[in-house]
Amino acid sequence: MWTDESFDEIQTGDRVWYQNPQGQTHTAKAKFRGPYGWVCDRGRGQPVVVNEGANYLGHKKAKNRRPDHLGNFLVN
Repeated sequence: MWTDESFDEIQTGDRVWYQNPQGQTHTAKAKFRGPYGWVCDRGRGQPVVVNEGANYLGHKKAKNRRPDHLGNFLVN
């Protein structure tokens, strides 16, 4: 299902598993990194913010993944 890699290794295009406030597990595609975590697309343009301390469960590397240099620069 997902890898046991760390949150810091997510890149644009990866498939991210997260938990919603009701405790259900969902997936979304990582788009860019923001100050509160990764902004991901749930489908049909619906965004969700996934952060390490609250709702991140894991991720899977995509074939066409690429680093978000601007997001990493602004966050760090």
